[in-house]
Amino acid sequence: MRKQDMIDLICIYDAYSALNHALFGESIAYQFHQGNFGAISRVSKIIERNCDDTLKKQDFEELYRILRDSNLTKEERAVRILGETCD
Repeated sequence: MRKQDMIDLICIYDAYSALNHALFGESIAYQFHQGNFGAISRVSKIIERNCDDTLKKQDFEELYRILRDSNLTKEERAVRILGETCD
C-alpha cells in the first residue's frame, strides 16, 4: 500500500472516530452489518490488513495506539503503521 493511501485511510478513521464520539458521546463499536455507520467502520479492517507485520503480531494493540496518537501527524502515523522510515 502506498503511504498516501494509508494517510487517506487515517483521515477517514479520524473522521469516523470524531463523528462516533460527537453523535453518541463515546466511541461505540459497530459491527459491519449495523447500518451505514457500521459499514464505515470497515476502514479499521483495511488499516489492519495493510499494517506492518510487526504490528499484526501484537494483536493490533500498538496499531490502535498509533492511530489514536493525536501528537503525531497523519503522515507520521501512516509511516509508523506501514513500517517505513520518515522522510
